[in-house]
Amino acid sequence: MKKVSVVIDSEKISNWKFQIINKLSKDSLLNTIYITGNTPINPGLTLRRFLCSSLAQVTISEFFENTKRLSLNKGVQLIGDLVWLSENPIEFEYEQNIYYFSDSKSNHKFEKNFLLRDSEELNSITYLTKKNKSTCLIVNGCWTEEAKFSNSKSISNNLSTLRFLIHSEYEDSFEIFKYNKDNLFIEKRSRITSLFLKFSSLLFYYTSWSVYTYPRIINIFTKNVLEGKRVGKIFNDRTWKFKADPFYLESENSLFIEKFNYLLGRGELAKYNLDTGELSNLKPESSLHFSYPCIFEYDDNTYMIPEGAQSNCIKIYKKNDDESLSEVVTVVENFAGIDPSIVEYNGLWYIFATDGSVGSNSHLNIYYSKNPLTKWSEHRLNPVKINIKSSRGGGEIFKEGESIIRPTQNCYPIYGTSIIFNRIEILTPDNFKEVIIGEIEVPKNSKYKGIHTFSRNKDSYVIDLKTQEFFPFARLVTILRARIKSNDEGIFLENSLSKRIAVLLLFLFFVILIYLFGWRTLSLFV
Repeated sequence: MKKVSVVIDSEKISNWKFQIINKLSKDSLLNTIYITGNTPINPGLTLRRFLCSSLAQVTISEFFENTKRLSLNKGVQLIGDLVWLSENPIEFEYEQNIYYFSDSKSNHKFEKNFLLRDSEELNSITYLTKKNKSTCLIVNGCWTEEAKFSNSKSISNNLSTLRFLIHSEYEDSFEIFKYNKDNLFIEKRSRITSLFLKFSSLLFYYTSWSVYTYPRIINIFTKNVLEGKRVGKIFNDRTWKFKADPFYLESENSLFIEKFNYLLGRGELAKYNLDTGELSNLKPESSLHFSYPCIFEYDDNTYMIPEGAQSNCIKIYKKNDDESLSEVVTVVENFAGIDPSIVEYNGLWYIFATDGSVGSNSHLNIYYSKNPLTKWSEHRLNPVKINIKSSRGGGEIFKEGESIIRPTQNCYPIYGTSIIFNRIEILTPDNFKEVIIGEIEVPKNSKYKGIHTFSRNKDSYVIDLKTQEFFPFARLVTILRARIKSNDEGIFLENSLSKRIAVLLLFLFFVILIYLFGWRTLSLFV
C-alpha cells in the first residue's frame, strides 16, 4: 500500500492537522512525520478562531513517537510522497508528489513561495508535483466544498479527498483554466460595507434564474465569454418566475425545465413546446422537490432522470402521453444524487451524479448498466473525481465530432461561476478519465451573474442565467411562505401560535407590497 510522510513546523499543531495525521496512521498510510522547527505563521486571532475547536493546539509527540527533525536546505533528501502541512515555502528540489491544502482565499498561484496558513476555511486540497525549486506543476488536484457552519465536516471532506488523491491514478487538467480573481464578481470591501450590501440585498433584491438562447458561435474547445447582446430570453413572463435547468428533446421540439414553485417552496418539472409556446407542468408521482429534468429516449419511449435528492436515491421515470411521470427503476439507493446525467457509451449506459451527502458539487460518482431499465452497478473507482470546478453535471452529455462532451458546473468560488466542458477519454466500469477542454462564463459587469446549465436545440444553444431582480421584501416573503406548509409538505412551524404569527406577518408584507407595487404582487404566489 502506498504511504506518505507528513511535514509540520513544530510539535504543537492545530487539531485539524492532527486529525489528518491520525487518520493517515489509522489507515496505515503514514510513513514518517517530519518537523521543520520553523516558527509557524501567526494568522491572527478572530472570534471564529477563538471558538473553533479544530484550531486548538495539539502536541504531536504525545501521540506519535516516529518523528524526525528536518532542515529544509538545498541538499535535503526526502524519500516518498509528502503531505505538506508546514506553513513555509517549498524551496528545495523534489521529484515526488506533494499534497497540500489551501484555503478559499488563496490565489492559487502555484509557485515556490506558496504558504499554508492555519485556515479557517478548509475547502480545497491540491495535489502537486515538484519539478524544481522555482515551479510546481499541477498533475492532479481537487477542490472540495467548505462546510460553512461545520469545521468537522470540512475536515472530513478534506480527509476523504486526501485518500482519493493518494490512491487515484486519475489526472485532472488544472493548468488550462486557472482561478483568476479578476474574472469574478468579487470586490475587496470592508466588513461594514459587505454587511450593508447583504442586508440591502435581503430587503430589496432576490435571485432569479431564467432560460435563454444563444447562437451557435461558441467553440466549446476554447474559453468563451457570452456577449450580452446575443442573449435571447425564451420566456417573456415576469422575471420572478424562476425557470432553470433546460434539457432539449428533438422528437418533441420541446424544452424540459425546472419551474420553482414559490408557494410550496420546491422545484417542479415543466415542458415548454417551442412550436406552440405552451408551458405545461409534468406530474411525477411524488410531492418532493424536483429539478434537472435529464431526458433521454430508449426503445421508442421517453424517460427522465430528474434530481430528487430529497428521496436519497436516483430514479428513472417514464414520460407518459398525458405528460405524467411514472417511476420505472431505482438506479441507486441511499445516495443523494445531485444533477444526474445519462449517456450511452460503447454498449453500456452510464449515469453521472455528485454526492449530496458531502456537499453536492465535488464528489462525482458513476453508475452503469447494459439496460437502463434494469439493475445498475456502481463504478469501481467511486468517487471517480473530486473537483468543485468540474464534477457537478451542467446539462446533457452530447457528441461533438468524435468527442463525447460532458458539461459541468463550475461552483468555485461561487455557485454558477461558469460552465466547464469536459471531454470523456476513458469510460469503462473499471476506469474513467476526462479532460477539461473549454469554458463559458458570463460577461463581467453585466446584469447576468451566473450560468449553470447548457443544452442544444436545432438552431441554437440553450442556457440558464442568473440575475438579481429588484422587488422589496420578496425574499422575506418567500422565506416566510416556505415555513408555512402543511404537515405533508414538511412543516417548520408546528406550533399553532407561531404559525398564526407567521401568517399575520406574511399578510402584512403582502398588503405593503400591494400598496407599493399593485396587484402584480400576486405573481409571487401563483
